[in-house]
Amino acid sequence: MTSGKTVKLSKYAEHKYGFSSNTSVDLEVGVNYGCALLAIAGADGELAEEELQWFIDEQEMMAEDSEAVQEYVETLRKFDWKNANLEELLSGIKYDFTFNFRSSMLYQAIKMSRADGNYHEKEKAAVAKAAEILGVEPSVVVSLESVAEMEETTDRLRIALFETDS
Repeated sequence: MTSGKTVKLSKYAEHKYGFSSNTSVDLEVGVNYGCALLAIAGADGELAEEELQWFIDEQEMMAEDSEAVQEYVETLRKFDWKNANLEELLSGIKYDFTFNFRSSMLYQAIKMSRADGNYHEKEKAAVAKAAEILGVEPSVVVSLESVAEMEETTDRLRIALFETDS
């Protein structure tokens, strides 16, 4: 079931995630996706403001229609992530993209979960459960976790280099 409302993805989404040009996402499918990420990032019993803000910022960069993003964000803010059924949410996501949305989703779940500076064991377990439901090998999850960690390290290094006087 789809809502009929779609959000056109930006050049950032094409560059960062490999979406093809002119890709649109059904808003209802996007909400299921976002709710699954909230459930994963909240698996430690807390959905930290930094985690939610990371996801909102990412969505704002990925979409061209800021009004649709605001509707999307408001829907997510009302979502009861504490009582979410991850399997049910993930079964409601059916993308017809030319890239591997499963790995992209797990990557975003990892990045979101790490946004508060603590990638909790319960969040890791929720990512592993989501990977199992989505049919993604554990070795891919370890690789995605490593990519997220390397990106954070690279960002800190870049910022440190910009802060120094040479």
